[in-house]
Amino acid sequence: MKTTIHRAEYVLVDPQTLLKNSALEISEGGRIANIAPWREISSRTRGGTTDWGAAILMPGLVNAHAHTELTALGNRLSGCDSFTDWLSRLIAGRKAWDTEQLRASIREGIALSLASGTTMIGDIASSGIARDPALGAPLRQVVFQESIAFSSGLAEEKIAEIKGILDKSESGDFYRPGISPHAPYSVSGDLYRGLAQLARDRSLPLATHIAETKEEIQFLRTGKGDFRNFLKARGIFPEDWDPPRLDPIPYLHSLGVLGSRCLLVHCNYLDAESIRLVARTQGSVVYCPRSHAFFGHRRHPVRQLLDAGVNVALGTDSLASNTTLSMLDEMRFLRRKRKDLKSAEILQAATLNGAKALGSGRSLGVLKPGNLADMTVLEIPPRMKIDRDRAPDQILEGAGVCIGTIIGGRIAWQGTCPF
Repeated sequence: MKTTIHRAEYVLVDPQTLLKNSALEISEGGRIANIAPWREISSRTRGGTTDWGAAILMPGLVNAHAHTELTALGNRLSGCDSFTDWLSRLIAGRKAWDTEQLRASIREGIALSLASGTTMIGDIASSGIARDPALGAPLRQVVFQESIAFSSGLAEEKIAEIKGILDKSESGDFYRPGISPHAPYSVSGDLYRGLAQLARDRSLPLATHIAETKEEIQFLRTGKGDFRNFLKARGIFPEDWDPPRLDPIPYLHSLGVLGSRCLLVHCNYLDAESIRLVARTQGSVVYCPRSHAFFGHRRHPVRQLLDAGVNVALGTDSLASNTTLSMLDEMRFLRRKRKDLKSAEILQAATLNGAKALGSGRSLGVLKPGNLADMTVLEIPPRMKIDRDRAPDQILEGAGVCIGTIIGGRIAWQGTCPF
């Protein structure tokens, strides 16, 4: 069997395991066949070798929540008065684009992701544009088809619409579909129920924005506040709507949405009971640290979620509320801001936990024989030594610039280190 080889001064198998001067043998099927010291592999190899030199080969970074459709909105939505003001400006900005502009925005987002070491992404699709190979390859994507309708009378129509998109979707190595009811202030209870059932029927992951703002909690508890005004201003507030008078997570639970294949995006405002409910139903939480900071939210309950055993992944959200789509930047920002989190926990959230959230935890997130050979390559500064016990700390403190992205053993992107 023909193999390819990737060698580097360091191989980070997982956040706890660092190998020195080692290499990975990759099978024709794009899976890791063997990891061993370079001297052992070099003595018998007949495959083509890529030697990354003074670098770290590590599990590929997973961005569990992004909106590549919004990439072209980068640096255009700062200075908003409120979340609903930001949302209104976002909608207006996107509405002005034609199909080719949307495609260009998606392509740019994918290119930026690959160039920063991301090997898999959970991407929200709201435009209805088909994610053909020209848009998607070679980044692994779980594309969540978004649905929005606050009127219960539109639920059946919207469910049929999502079914039609899914019927035309073909899963493959680089594309898998998912479903995304947008948020409690934009999706009726009937639509949430129907989409959750559709996701279960088709064994698909479901992602929803939840517990993102204090105004969302106020709206669900009382039916008043910014979101009521936002919906009324857009002419889509049903006058017969009654608030559920529940917090966001209990509300989703009452609708039958929560479960092991559910990605709960943001979760910025959770009480202890909501955290216990997420843990009990085995859903994943996707925390977007820099987007969280952009809106000035209170301290995120990520520590409590991890302590409760919740699978916490990381995401960048979009350039409408972030400065880059780099998961390295996301992790390093979080390391600076949250001293209560260990570097190994942050690194795992951006690798194995993200893979688990997107349904690939058995084949991605750790470098071991049998797993898919998805890797991020970080070139380290000259003469720098990576310590076996401090590797995650050193990486998140700034050691290493992305110079390569490997997916299925093949180089999907390769760049130059600036130092």
